[in-house]
Amino acid sequence: MVEIYLFVNPLDELCLLSEKRFLEAIEKENNKVYLKLIPVLNPLIIQHYLIDNNYPTNDLTHRNQLVKTIYSACLDVKAAQLQGNKMGRKFLFHLQDLVGKKKMAYSEELVDTILTKINADKETFKLDRQSKLIKDFFKIDQQVANEMGVNRFAKAVIFNYDSTRNFGVLIDAFSSSDLIKQLLKSEDTHSCRAKILKY
Repeated sequence: MVEIYLFVNPLDELCLLSEKRFLEAIEKENNKVYLKLIPVLNPLIIQHYLIDNNYPTNDLTHRNQLVKTIYSACLDVKAAQLQGNKMGRKFLFHLQDLVGKKKMAYSEELVDTILTKINADKETFKLDRQSKLIKDFFKIDQQVANEMGVNRFAKAVIFNYDSTRNFGVLIDAFSSSDLIKQLLKSEDTHSCRAKILKY
């Protein structure tokens, strides 16, 4: 069995591409693979995101708006995930496609449109979205990301319980398909480009 924790920006097109790459690799595997999509956000990740995208790092208005928007989208994803992993994944993919790829503005109206499109239970979503439980789930995700050393969007940690490794391997989610396939196999091999996480 393999567990993959994929830490993503819920509003980013490149993260969507990385998610699809992992899903393609998983479909070709005979082993059971569990993919956990985790929307993540913290000050260091935002700092790296600004630098990686050539945004000014000293524009506090822009930074605060970015944090507020991504945080809201993270909570949306967590609320959608309560209706099942497939529903959560559909919601995330649509959100990343419309905001990240098609450059539509993130808004409550857009979220409502996505919920309609994927046949989600809107009333349940609204109740869940306003609950303390969602914020608690989000905090747990951030703790997991911190413990695993995630400091940028689109990082993955792979636990392969069918190999002789008893630790997770942290990789960039945009790593080559060959590296991803290698880490999903049972053999005890890993690339020097991967960071070993021992627990």
